[in-house]
Amino acid sequence: MGYPYDDVHEFIVQRGENYAVFGAWKVYTNVEQALATFESYHACTQRLTHIYQQGHSLAKLAQVTR
Repeated sequence: MGYPYDDVHEFIVQRGENYAVFGAWKVYTNVEQALATFESYHACTQRLTHIYQQGHSLAKLAQVTR
């Protein structure tokens, strides 16, 4: 899924508790990088939602992401 290895490892060790930030995943390490990734995901979601709401098909959305 692309989750950072250290966060996956700490999730297991911490049993899903004691995380620093929660977004697309629970973040235990490298908070700044995770926040930047979350912002990127949010911007992409907004753009694709806008395109879809304009009446474009899912095929068009797939073209936009290439």
